[in-house]
Amino acid sequence: MKTLALISHKGGVGKSTLAIHLSVQAKQQGLETLLVDLDSISSTASEWASIREEEQPLVVTAELSDIAELHQQATDESFDLLILDCAPYVTDEILDILRVADFTLLPIFPRFSELQSLSKYINLPGLVAYSVILNSCVADSDVEESFKTLEVQTMLEEHEIPVSPVNITRLEAFTDSLNAGHAACEYQAEGEAAVQIHKLLEWILAEGCKDQ
Repeated sequence: MKTLALISHKGGVGKSTLAIHLSVQAKQQGLETLLVDLDSISSTASEWASIREEEQPLVVTAELSDIAELHQQATDESFDLLILDCAPYVTDEILDILRVADFTLLPIFPRFSELQSLSKYINLPGLVAYSVILNSCVADSDVEESFKTLEVQTMLEEHEIPVSPVNITRLEAFTDSLNAGHAACEYQAEGEAAVQIHKLLEWILAEGCKDQ
């Protein structure tokens, strides 16, 4: 079983949204997937699951203190992928997440002010296999990514901070699909939102969650 964690130091960066879309995409690709809502502040994942007609992927709520036991249970029940949607703050309990995670995603917006927050993540002891992911990017009319997005991505790379090669664009399909209890790959299977999530998951499984 592979374990993916999504962490942030504040809400509103799209952490839970990414976790949901990735979990449904993984299930559609044949991976038995468990999504754990550890975010008691907003409970986005569990609230989404409550309006969803499909039973899969399985979504459960838990406390950070339960993570070791939950990880073992998911392993025993032969899940292929465990996705941990963490609370939007950094505490000592996050270290328990890092102990079980094979890979960690750190969502931020492509803004220079957001870069200042990265020290709250990248200096965490135990954070080894991780990547920043630029979320809610605004695309230029004639190119896939805006100059601002590319500039931030280049800055991260120059400072040797791992950054996902897949950027997530600000698209209505990401929120509209959740409002209907679906995910991007179900809402518009051939749409750009679904394509981006598919590429992101493929990269995570191939490069992020590979055996360390």
